[in-house]
Amino acid sequence: MKTLLMIALVTAAPATCSLSDDAPGTVRNVSPAALAALPRGIDPGFLIKDENGCYGIALEATETPSGPPLLNAAGQQVCDGDAAA
Repeated sequence: MKTLLMIALVTAAPATCSLSDDAPGTVRNVSPAALAALPRGIDPGFLIKDENGCYGIALEATETPSGPPLLNAAGQQVCDGDAAA
């Protein structure tokens, strides 16, 4: 059974993000850009990061958390390093 954790703004093209293998359950070393893009009132504990280093916001507590991408003020998904589009 899936447990709904939060309701987030729906984007035009929601993406699925899963936790990277090196950070089970949490995202370690969150970039300042990801923290700056986090919507007001959303705890950083809801951040998830995919294998490409791109962030999302967890919506469901499942074995592999998923949710919409974390977007910056320009509408681009927030990613670490060269993974940014």
